[in-house]
Amino acid sequence: MKTRRFFPTAGVPSLGAAILAGATALLGSPASAQTTIMASTTSFPSTSSSTSVTTTPALVSIKGTVSGLPENVSFSGQAKLSASVVTDPDFGTTPIVVLSIDLSGVTGVGSSSGKKYVTSDGEIVRRRLAAADAVQLRFPFVPSGGSAMSARTGVASLNLSFDVNSLKLTGASGVIASP
Repeated sequence: MKTRRFFPTAGVPSLGAAILAGATALLGSPASAQTTIMASTTSFPSTSSSTSVTTTPALVSIKGTVSGLPENVSFSGQAKLSASVVTDPDFGTTPIVVLSIDLSGVTGVGSSSGKKYVTSDGEIVRRRLAAADAVQLRFPFVPSGGSAMSARTGVASLNLSFDVNSLKLTGASGVIASP
């Protein structure tokens, strides 16, 4: 998985890894709904107080088409998302959201060949908590059984909403398009 840092997050990477490991077990929730959201809260001690972490896993239905050569590819499936909001009671800064985005449940079909295309890419993104957030990430995809040397690129765009009081992810939707 690639990691992108949009601002300094001293002390968060090791905490983020622990959060994501715990949240992974929750991501096996039913895949029948368009967006399935669950939440759990865990506290981790720091030097002078408790750091609160609220983790919300979600399965987000996502679809769209990546245009280009040798053919257009229509994608659909479910993205696994884990949003962990980490508070900082020591310094009182805006909470940080650690997003783990896994697109391995999303597959594509070539428009002219009918060939199946797959992606196993995922990403971890750190952001400041806001009531609404839009995240875009580029992902590689290849024909099923194909070589990574023939990878093409698509863009997944996720629109997220958070309850900034409870620190929980409350909504998520997504689309796939050409870069």
